[in-house]
Amino acid sequence: MNPPTALAVIGGDDVYEDLFTAGGALAGLAAEAGLAARTAMGTGRLTQLGGMTGAGTDLVLLYTAMGSFSRPAQDALAAAVRAGAGLVAVHSANVFPAREGALDPAYRRAFALIGSRYASHGPPPHESRFTVQTDQGHPLTRGLGDFEITHEHYHLELAPDARVVAWRDAAAGQEPVAHVREEGRGRVAYVQLGHDMRVWADPKARALMTRCIGWVLRPRQLGVTP
Repeated sequence: MNPPTALAVIGGDDVYEDLFTAGGALAGLAAEAGLAARTAMGTGRLTQLGGMTGAGTDLVLLYTAMGSFSRPAQDALAAAVRAGAGLVAVHSANVFPAREGALDPAYRRAFALIGSRYASHGPPPHESRFTVQTDQGHPLTRGLGDFEITHEHYHLELAPDARVVAWRDAAAGQEPVAHVREEGRGRVAYVQLGHDMRVWADPKARALMTRCIGWVLRPRQLGVTP
């Protein structure tokens, strides 16, 4: 029996985000979880999800920093997830163009699929050391204790069906660090962590990412889901 397959898709501008390190790290996490993983550059590859392996791709790990994300690519990714593929979106994958502060209509499909969009960094400082708190009532984060990390801040606009499973306390209230939702037969997890190399060396942050992989793939394929 062939192992499940994973595709780590990176794209956009690497001036502010460490895309290439992230792509390798995400593919490595998928490989450690037992998937046959590879990395692709550019969201255009998403339009080929159904044909790259014959049986389709089981997991997409998405890390983009603006750049092109066409409606056909958004639709293809959403269709793959609805059919049962898992999606883990990381850090700036939910940074979409805006018009006068509102979401650009061309990115509504991606926003609805991922379940959130970046709204701002919030008030300064835009980076700090904070405690990530976890929802012990959800299988993805059950048993994963709270942990501290130094990272930049994101204030997110959440879709109505997104469930927050990890967060930090901020002056304006809780800010999501990870959230989940379901799309048809598939599952989606978003993790706000992943801005730079410090995250990929942090055991608890890596554990959170690995649990996201296990949760979106469901226990039928991997043993990493609680």
